[in-house]
Amino acid sequence: MFDPANAKKDKQEKAARRKALATIKSWCLSAIPIDIQEGLIIDVKEIICGDPACAPIDTVVTLVWKDGGRGMFGMPLDPLEVQQEDILDSFPTNDVLTKWSKGEPAEWPPRPQLRFNVDDRVACRIGPHPVTGWAPGRIIKLFYREPNWPPNMMAPYQVMLHDGRLIFAPQDTDNVIKLRPPRAEDDDSPPSPSIEELLMKQEVDYEDDEDER
Repeated sequence: MFDPANAKKDKQEKAARRKALATIKSWCLSAIPIDIQEGLIIDVKEIICGDPACAPIDTVVTLVWKDGGRGMFGMPLDPLEVQQEDILDSFPTNDVLTKWSKGEPAEWPPRPQLRFNVDDRVACRIGPHPVTGWAPGRIIKLFYREPNWPPNMMAPYQVMLHDGRLIFAPQDTDNVIKLRPPRAEDDDSPPSPSIEELLMKQEVDYEDDEDER
């Protein structure tokens, strides 16, 4: 049933969002050096992220220059929540902006220094139990991203667990992922599988699933 009150409320919310996006666009323009503003198009959008590890709604700013330069950055905030200070805190440096305007690659935000490397033996938190909530695996990729994530979001590590599952560690902290100690010389248990062995196991499991279908 049509509810006039709800319709009015929806209309007001849409108007508020349009105004917020326009204000963010104005703040972005004021933060860009005048000498690279010519031919610049600023697009501000809100993106709904379905991953539980990221904010429900992100504000994403895309900068496009008429000569082909392009760059993008985002904030884990709803457009209605964004303040000018948030823009300035997340804004690329002038050096990055200048490179983008020339069509040159420039990463933003800069990547942090990670504690571990590819092929390191790690244990990952997969559940709340202090003992059984950890699973062994190996790091197979640094700075992992999924296609639907906002432009400035990445997970420090992608990990293949010993049971063949692919997961990612959302934080580079010991309560999420920690280094497993080196294998002791007198350890008679089966050795930890290599990345190649884990990938091969995953391919076999996939083929078995396909056969069952």
